[in-house]
Amino acid sequence: MKLGKLNQLIDDSNPLKGRWEITPNHEIRYRAENKKEEVSLKAPIVTAEPDALVVSVTERQEDQKIVTSLWRLTGKWGLDERNRIVFYVEREKGKSDELTFHGEWSVNKKYEIVYSYETTELKTKKKRLRTLAFGGYWDISEKNRLSYLLGGGSDSVFRVRGAFQTKSIYAKDGEIRYQAGAELSGRRKEKIIILFGKWKVSHDLRLSFEITYENGRKKSIFFGGEYAIDERLQVRVDLTTYHDKKIGLEVVFTKEVLMAEGQAFLRLRKTFEESRIEGGIRFKF
Repeated sequence: MKLGKLNQLIDDSNPLKGRWEITPNHEIRYRAENKKEEVSLKAPIVTAEPDALVVSVTERQEDQKIVTSLWRLTGKWGLDERNRIVFYVEREKGKSDELTFHGEWSVNKKYEIVYSYETTELKTKKKRLRTLAFGGYWDISEKNRLSYLLGGGSDSVFRVRGAFQTKSIYAKDGEIRYQAGAELSGRRKEKIIILFGKWKVSHDLRLSFEITYENGRKKSIFFGGEYAIDERLQVRVDLTTYHDKKIGLEVVFTKEVLMAEGQAFLRLRKTFEESRIEGGIRFKF
């Protein structure tokens, strides 16, 4: 393989025609469509970025020197219909190659999505456990759909297919539980994603769920919704997105929890009193 030809794989001005693939050993492989080019490589994965996949390329130059360099393949991350991680490698003219990661991913204590996989070294046959961590934050913007937005202003989003474990949760518990299914090696596996945080009611009665990420960084999921009061004087909020679409989740606030919010409780009580005068006890915020 010649270095000049390999550089054309990432040279937008004169790209070689071929296809990017991922091997069972989690190496990124490129195969040229034109057999006369004789360009082919296997590169182990180094790390994942919000809009790229970084691989390590080792090659022998014409002067017989062995050179190892890092290549950054730009593209977009996502989940397929089976909740498997997919990376779409950008190609010429708006095309992309789809790299599907068939292993299992999880959510760590930092609320990051982490993909674990095992590789086998060619010479020693030793197996190594490796991980890819995806930095980002959680959001809920669709019905029964939990989303993980990768950082850095990229377009990469992991939209998880599943449902909330229960349709009604208590704000005092400070958690959101989501059940997602994934198909691995022909078998379906269920996983529970638990996000811990604090429910907050602002002075204008807007609702948010604040999560503390790594290094104390805080990020909130904001909601719209409809308030109602039940026979136990608990406040129930049927959550919606900011586009006023229901997400299939209700949050219940006890009087004790709302009183801890201070001004928000007083504003809420006043609003309910005004609603009763108008003949109802439900209102949107």
